Amino acid sequence: MSRPLAWMLVVLLFGVFASAVGFVLRERAAAGKGMPPYSIYSHDARRGAAEAAYVLQRAGWTPVALTRRVQYTPARGLLILVQPEEDDDADETGGVSDNDAVAMLHWVERGNTLLVLSKKATGVHRALNVTPTEDATAEKQQFVRVHLDPELGTSFGYLRDIHTLSVGGKSILPVREGALPLWSINDMPGALVLRRGEGRVILVAAPSLATYNGLWERKDDQETLRDDNVLFLVNAAMLHSRDGKVYFDEYHHGFQSGGGFWGYLRYHGQHLLLAPLFLTIGAALWMWAVRLGPATPTPQTSETDAVDYASALARLYQQAGAHRRLARTLARGFLGALTGQLRLRRNALPAEILSAWRQHDPGPSGERLQALLRGVAELRKGDLSDQSLLHWSQGFDQFLQETQAAEHGRMGLKAKKRRKSV
Repeated sequence: MSRPLAWMLVVLLFGVFASAVGFVLRERAAAGKGMPPYSIYSHDARRGAAEAAYVLQRAGWTPVALTRRVQYTPARGLLILVQPEEDDDADETGGVSDNDAVAMLHWVERGNTLLVLSKKATGVHRALNVTPTEDATAEKQQFVRVHLDPELGTSFGYLRDIHTLSVGGKSILPVREGALPLWSINDMPGALVLRRGEGRVILVAAPSLATYNGLWERKDDQETLRDDNVLFLVNAAMLHSRDGKVYFDEYHHGFQSGGGFWGYLRYHGQHLLLAPLFLTIGAALWMWAVRLGPATPTPQTSETDAVDYASALARLYQQAGAHRRLARTLARGFLGALTGQLRLRRNALPAEILSAWRQHDPGPSGERLQALLRGVAELRKGDLSDQSLLHWSQGFDQFLQETQAAEHGRMGLKAKKRRKSV
């Protein structure tokens, strides 16, 4: 199998795997399968809070799921916490630790509102010293109508336009000084409003108000609103939401991450599902590293190529006139030294140089210079052998050295005569 074809097969397998996983997860999420109870991702009619988010969205607000602690987010306004998941590793059940509860209450004190719909005690209940009494006698969810406080009336904010309201079960809250009861069950509060700094905490002992069964009722295969329950969520959002957003706490339902695909796997502990992905990547790396075919020897280059190249280069230099250039350089250097010694112009003719030298030194050196000047003429032609070049080069150097030594001797004699005359 060729390498391009193998890579195409790997990419195809990876694409099929990713598409299948994405499709399955999307369908499971859309159906609310495997989601924690009372999460807005759960569509369970009895224990899913997706209906609360849907109702608020239809009413004009944007539901936002928080998968981090609220104090670490820019969330402001209304935060709804519905029956958080119990933590089996903690000493207390209820899903919200005492430390988290303190941080959430600090967030409330800055002018925000926390709506807790829970029939079990959480860290928030313990921090406020308001422990609910859970009604766990009935196996099947039974809805009972609550007694609305007549002193509040239907014009009060949270109960505006609410004439009847029913909740699943008879869970209640204790009487708390300074807390405002919204309704009661058997003369005990079923919902309380407590001021905390500049904000409020609303405690409701009925998570059913966020579920499909708590907001809708089916009669004769027709869907109708259950009393005025839906108005309670709408009124709370109208009073306390900001920027058109209502936040739902999903961090305490187990989505303690950035959400999405990784959050789903983290919640269910199904990280091993990524093993096929890593195996596919490993196979791709292996195919890239392993040779696909028999080994072939490295072709050897012939050394004669380098020799031929050097020979050709030498011939080019010879054809370019390097030999002739050297001869002319020797001639030009010798003439330059003579004209400088005789104080003549640099382009003086050989006859002028010879005449000036005989006036300067009328001895036998003139004959030697005349022979050397003939050599200069031969060098200018350039048609000389290597031996001739060496001969004339040595002759030029010897003549210049002797004349320079003689010149220094004459200058020394002149200096002695001056000292004697003085």
